[in-house]
Parts: sequence; C-alpha cells; structure tokens
Amino acid sequence: MRNEGEMKMNFKKWFAVAAVAYLTATTSGTALAVPTIDGNASGDGYASLSTQNTNTHFGDASTGDAINGGGGSEIDQVFAKIEGGRLYMVIAGNLQSNFNKLDIYFDSDSNAAVPGGVNQVVAANLPAGVDPYSGGAFEGSNGLIFDAGFTADYFMTFNHGFEKLREGLPSELQFYASTAHYADMTQGTSGAVIAPGMQLAQRGLPQVLRGTTADFDTDGDVDGGEFLTWQRNFGTTSGANRSDGNADGGDDNGTPRDVDGDDFNIWASTFGFNVANASLSDFPFAPQSADEDNSEALLGPTLNGGLPQGFVIDKNYALGAGGCTDNSGTGCLPKEVEFALEIDTINDPGNTYKHRNMDNSALQLEMAWDNSNIAGVDNGDEHAGDFTTPTTFNTSAVTTGIEFSIPLSMIGSPSAGDTIKITAFINGDKHSYASNQFAGDGVLLGNLGGDGSGAFTGDLTGLDLGLIPGNQFVSIVVPGPLSGSAAVPEPGSLALVGLGAMACGLVRRRRIR
Repeated sequence: MRNEGEMKMNFKKWFAVAAVAYLTATTSGTALAVPTIDGNASGDGYASLSTQNTNTHFGDASTGDAINGGGGSEIDQVFAKIEGGRLYMVIAGNLQSNFNKLDIYFDSDSNAAVPGGVNQVVAANLPAGVDPYSGGAFEGSNGLIFDAGFTADYFMTFNHGFEKLREGLPSELQFYASTAHYADMTQGTSGAVIAPGMQLAQRGLPQVLRGTTADFDTDGDVDGGEFLTWQRNFGTTSGANRSDGNADGGDDNGTPRDVDGDDFNIWASTFGFNVANASLSDFPFAPQSADEDNSEALLGPTLNGGLPQGFVIDKNYALGAGGCTDNSGTGCLPKEVEFALEIDTINDPGNTYKHRNMDNSALQLEMAWDNSNIAGVDNGDEHAGDFTTPTTFNTSAVTTGIEFSIPLSMIGSPSAGDTIKITAFINGDKHSYASNQFAGDGVLLGNLGGDGSGAFTGDLTGLDLGLIPGNQFVSIVVPGPLSGSAAVPEPGSLALVGLGAMACGLVRRRRIR
C-alpha cells in the first residue's frame, strides 16, 4: 500500500498534467469558434441556410482554378454564423471573373432592430455612387421588388476580375483584384457609401498574382520550354493564345493574335523569371486568357506589413505598409495598391489613373475568394435548357466561394433574438440583369433578366420576387445568452471550474477508501 507522501506527490503530478490538458482543450475549442476567412465553409461551424435547386443560366465553371473558374456563375449553398459580434457568411459556388456581381441585401428590422427599410429599390430615394464604375448598384437594380415581408436596410456587392490602373497611359497596369461595396439604405439619399478595399490573390491570402505573359505553360517560370513552344508555333498569324507562344496578347488592344518576333523578345527579356523568388516590383501579371491562367502557380510574394489573411487593402494600407507616399501613387509597392488611393486632385483631377478611394476603417470587412468549385448545379444541359426542373446535382457538397465577415453594428446592431433576413443573388456586370441564382427556395426559371421575363431593359424594373413561389432570401437569428458565442465562458473560467470539479472528485474518492 502506498504511503500518504507518495499519494500526494502522484496527485500533484496528475493534477499538473490534467490542468495542461484541460486548458489546451478549452482554449483550442474557443479558438476554433471563429471562422478562418479563406473562402471555404468547411470546418468552421457554419450552419447551412439554403441549397440551390435551379441549374445556372449564367454558365458553368469548369477549370477548378481558384480565380479563373473558366466561365460561369452560380450559388450552390449559403452558410452563415454569428460570432463575437460579427456576421460571417459563405456564398458557396462561383462568380465569373468578368465583374458579374454578387448582390446582397440585409433586412435587419424583422424585430424592430432597424426601423424602415425598402421593399422596392428606387434609385432616386437611395444613396448614389455605390459601385460607380459599374454604373451604380441601385441605378442598375432600379425597380427590383423583394419578397413580401422583406425590407432591405443595408446592401453589399462583391465582384472580381482584371482591373486596369492608368488605363491608356504608358504606365498602364493590368492586375487581378476582388472588390466590395457597401451602402446604408435606411437614411435615404444620405446613407453611408463605402468602398472598403480589395484583395490581389485567392482565398484571402495577403499576396499578389505575379508572372509574365511569356510563361506560356503558366507554371510560374520562364525557361527553355517556353522557347520551344514559341519555336513550334512561330509564324501563326491568328487565333494564338499564350499557350501557343503569344506573349503580347491581341484582339482587345489591336495587336494581332499571332506568334512572331515580338513574342520572342518578351520571352528573352523575362527568361529566368520564377515566381518563387520574384520581388514585388517584378513582372506584374497581365492575363491574356482566363481559361489558361494558373492562379496557384502565379501566387506571388506576400505584401509588406504583415497583412493578415482575409484583410483587405485600402488607402490606409497603401499610404502605410504599401509604400505610397501620396495620392499620386509614388512609391507604391506593389504598384497595384495605387488602385486604392484617393483621386490625385493635383496631378490627375479627372482620375484617369482610376483611383478608387477605398477605406475599410468603418466597415471592417474581411473577405476571401475561392472560385475553384466545379461541382454543384450545371448550365442547364442536364435538362436541355429546361430550368423549371429541379437540379439532380448535389449542391450541398459545395462549400467554397466568397466568404466575408462584417460587424453587426454595420447592419443595424441587431440583438439577441432578432432575425436577419438576407437576399443574395448573382447579377450582371452593371447590376441590371438578374440571373436565376438566388439564395433561398430557388426560382426554377431561366435568367430573370431586366424585367422579370428575361428581356433586358437596362434596369430591373418589373422584377417582383414576390411573384415567384417561395422565399428568395435566407434568415439567421442572432443567438441569445444561452446559445452561440455568448454561452461560451472565458477559457480561464472553464478551466478553473473543471479543475475544481476534478479535484473534488479526487478528494471524495480518497475519503471512501
């Protein structure tokens, strides 16, 4: 039989090990409650709010590339959760990198969190300048009528594609960017309008896409293999893509899509390039074909300043860690961050530089794109273009798409028990041609178009979602004190309670021996 001293020593050792194990378990569990902003709902504790039943009439993604999905836009599944005073959402599916829009409207007043709201988008009664480079979000969607009982209070829109900075100038730069816009619809024309920022790579990574058009096999480097590609196709006079040895593009800038000495010169000037060791100032990536670009191979250097994953680049970053010294764009590294600056009223009052005046200090948006999905609904081939027949594909398996997070304070500060309703759908590049991809019960129709019948009219006048069976929105309830994050005590408190219980149990066991 062990003596009293030995038992005490063993108990102390056991208690120390148990304390470490219990603290690890409780703190790890708490950390996992906050989603990783990477464009994927898997493993983050999201609840699925809807799955799609309608095959997409906006084309089908095919390549699996995290940015260049190969064409096509769809909503397969919608996820959401509320944690730490923030709304987290994943709209799983695809958005074509051609500036199609993912438009999202929030109704926060179902329990009087926010008074008012609008059941119909009337541009003249709402703030102007929301996504102005696409013609204005409310101007494009003017006339849209929501489901009965849905009154929109706040708006967000997301898109991505290949932007141009200083377009038409000798210093023109073309680069990939995903951007977002926000508006407060509760204050009439005086509501806040925010362009929070941009990202330059997939999955919210703090990196840029870097490469050169002489990388004909898009594997991230330029070597002898590219020369052989150019040599085999030298003399081609039309229809040549980058994979054929065409390094200088064509069609949209008046340059023939041929393979000639100009393409050789680009190859020779960039021979030896390797994205793995390129600096931020080297070889900005200018794509020729979305079907050929390999985003994974062209994922370039990390941005300066330790920008966390999911955080966006705005003018504050550009004028700080981004290296810009003023709104003229001097010193920006990489040059792309100039896109976020304010208009240079001294040197470029007409804004030919295409500055966007991005500022995330109020919205505190976090976001990430993963456009790699090739599953989910198809483009209607399954039913020969009959979109009224429900899809037979497994849309519930799709978890990647656009992920974002914003503070609840930016959508009216709904409190415990309040219901937030969310209308989300894919729209055209001018916000004026609705697809058939909506969150909620699904439309089981072809593209709703500009007037609800598929005929483009220049805005969404006449498109009444209330005439479509079911709800074209999803809902999430703000958790109360006994559910969600509010029910999770501080890790230290949990550990003390648990360890106290374990110690008491041991004492009781000793007494009955």
